[in-house]
Amino acid sequence: MKSEGAGVTIVKPAAMSDVTSPVEICMETTGYTVEPAKNGVNEGKGHHHLIIDADLPDLSQPVPKDAQHIHMGDGSTCKTIELAAGKMYTIKALFARGNHVPYDPAVTDSVVVFVK
Repeated sequence: MKSEGAGVTIVKPAAMSDVTSPVEICMETTGYTVEPAKNGVNEGKGHHHLIIDADLPDLSQPVPKDAQHIHMGDGSTCKTIELAAGKMYTIKALFARGNHVPYDPAVTDSVVVFVK
C-alpha cells in the first residue's frame, strides 16, 4: 500500500534549467515499486511515462502512446529524448500500473526546461 509522502519526483533535469538535446530525464519513486509492465497489474507497483507539453490523460484509461506520451514499460527510471532547440518544454512524469492505467489520484511530477 502507499505510504504518506508517496509519489514520483523528477530528479533530472532540474526545474527551470537550460538543457541541450538529447535530454536525459530521471525519476525517483517513494512508496511505489518500479517494475516492467510485463509483470502485470500489482498494487503499489508500476512504471513511468513521460508526457511532453500535454495535459495529464484520463486517469481511468491507459496512457496513450505517441510523440507526447512516452512509455517506459521496461521498468527503467531514466529516458533520453530528443527535443527541438530554442523552446521551453513542460515535462511530466506519470506513474501507472502494468496495464498503463495511471493511479488515481495521479502519481505525477513536472518540470519546465529550456532547450538551448
